[in-house]
Amino acid sequence: MSLKRPPKIVLLGRTNAGKSTLFNRLSEHGKAIVSSTENTTRDQNRDFVYWKGSMFELIDTGGLDTAALDPLDKEIQDQVAKALLEANLILFVVDGKSDLMPQDKEVKKILAGIKKPVVLCINKTDNLKIKQNAKAEFSRLNIEPTVTISAINGIGTADLLDEILKLIPHYPAPEESEEDDLLHIALVGRPNVGKSSLFNALVGEDRVIVSDIAHTTRDINDTDLVYKDNKIRLIDTAGIRRKSKVGDWNMKGKKNKGLANIERLGVQATLANVEKSDVVILLLEAQKRISSQDKTLVSHSKKHGKGLIIVVNKWDLIPDKDSTTINEFQDYYSDNLEFAKHTPVLFISALNKQRTTKVLDMAIEVNDARSFMAPQEDLNDALREIQKRNPTQKTRVGRNQQRVPLVLKSLKQTEIDPPVFILKTPKPKEIAGAVFSLLEKEIRKRCNYDGVPIKIEARSKKK
Repeated sequence: MSLKRPPKIVLLGRTNAGKSTLFNRLSEHGKAIVSSTENTTRDQNRDFVYWKGSMFELIDTGGLDTAALDPLDKEIQDQVAKALLEANLILFVVDGKSDLMPQDKEVKKILAGIKKPVVLCINKTDNLKIKQNAKAEFSRLNIEPTVTISAINGIGTADLLDEILKLIPHYPAPEESEEDDLLHIALVGRPNVGKSSLFNALVGEDRVIVSDIAHTTRDINDTDLVYKDNKIRLIDTAGIRRKSKVGDWNMKGKKNKGLANIERLGVQATLANVEKSDVVILLLEAQKRISSQDKTLVSHSKKHGKGLIIVVNKWDLIPDKDSTTINEFQDYYSDNLEFAKHTPVLFISALNKQRTTKVLDMAIEVNDARSFMAPQEDLNDALREIQKRNPTQKTRVGRNQQRVPLVLKSLKQTEIDPPVFILKTPKPKEIAGAVFSLLEKEIRKRCNYDGVPIKIEARSKKK
């Protein structure tokens, strides 16, 4: 199901050597969260790097010295091991401002065992004196080639990229149009609703760590798939807690500013990826009620014109289901979640992989609907229906409300992705909100815009 991949380059090293900073510098997308808090990175973080007509996939990994730092140490090391198996080349990143550490020597032993090409990247060498001292210190590792860099400001990264291209097979960079053809699908929701489980199920491998520990996912994780001839970029995001709770992390009675900052950055990245996506998959947990975070994500998706699907996970845990259970849940979501009446709802079990591929089927349908151009005949019928049933409307005149004639001249679609309709009327400012709601209802009755927000603007004939 995965696309044919270009060469894979894995970043390896101890915590805080600067792997994520280098990842962001080379990929130029700033996807990895960078923090002074040790062991910020847990999952593999992947992105494509383009250099001199070639491309490769860069994979950031968690630190190799996390046992005392993170309760998910085993899972982190499993992710590192999987990345190394795929690697065509390894970038061993060390901290040029520190001495050669026992952890660095342990990494050297690991590299000796897997017998793959290695480039030693001595990071944080911001000036000539640091560079000279670092090269002398880390020459004890006996790894060539060695490149001195400063990932934070880009010093030496061009030399590093040139060195990489010497050691990997050439893979041509694609035309920009190939990137534009991707359908971007973002998985969003509260912590622990099953986003990472669904991501792994759709990717077909355990790409990201799944745990009951809240905020296991920190960085944005994405991968490219081909599903039924559709090229898809699937994006796993960090869970979003209630706004008042974001950044509220206490460890042994004291506020942990490092973890608080990581969470804030993760929330910002999630919202940014909603804005860049085509379709948003809002995951809900079947056993839990709708929260303010869920409403925020729906509102944010709708505001930015994104396709939306509600996916109810852990459906297998609902006891005593019968033929009416799904209807009861759907009614609840329609009554309590904005835009849910116009949104497809799918019930799945990500853990058991029940109906998970239907998520992709539905996302493709919703994305197609975003590009649908409504036939003018259907729009004319919708307008006539409104005028026939509602010859007058309530509107405010001065301080009072009164009924006035409803005069609607035409309705035309002017945009797609998302659909925008222009309603021509002599006095657009006097059109009541209820008229827009009725028009939207009539348009949706005639055209399949399920999961797609539509916008209707009233204008006078002069514009």
